[in-house]
Amino acid sequence: MNNLTELLEKLDSTYFAQVAITIVIIILFIASRWLIKKSLRKLAYKFSYDPNRTAATKRIIMGALYTFMILLLVIIWGGDLNNLWVSIGSILGVIAIGFFAIWSILSNIVAGIIIYTINPFKITDTLVLVEKEVTGKVIDIGLIYTKLQDKDGIFTVPNNVFFQQIVKVKNPK
Repeated sequence: MNNLTELLEKLDSTYFAQVAITIVIIILFIASRWLIKKSLRKLAYKFSYDPNRTAATKRIIMGALYTFMILLLVIIWGGDLNNLWVSIGSILGVIAIGFFAIWSILSNIVAGIIIYTINPFKITDTLVLVEKEVTGKVIDIGLIYTKLQDKDGIFTVPNNVFFQQIVKVKNPK
């Protein structure tokens, strides 16, 4: 019994506060995650959102929620945010250099984000790429390319093509 009381005396009260706050943050995180998913499902049903669009929105919001929780935990446990920002900045710098080296992929990703944001066409729409004389039904819209299907099969079109050429949407909803 004496060993236990000595151990408890040695432990600082801030440690218990950190553990308690961490538990509260995790509980709030789980509740927020559940509430956001439920709200997104209701909104998607109410406004008839495309399931792919809803899934992408959920991924973005969940990523932001995870990032926020991790930053809060780092702050609570005494992590130095200056070092964290320097590390993140360095990592993003290396990634930016890598993206510059592969700019075509980056342009496709940006085009994919723009397609997601402005929603110029949807899955099941038929697209006609006028300059290439290509027609196909949209079966999937990805971050880097869009899958189209014609009578010969499935083919992919890089997303940046939709901003570099004239595209007709035959079956807009």
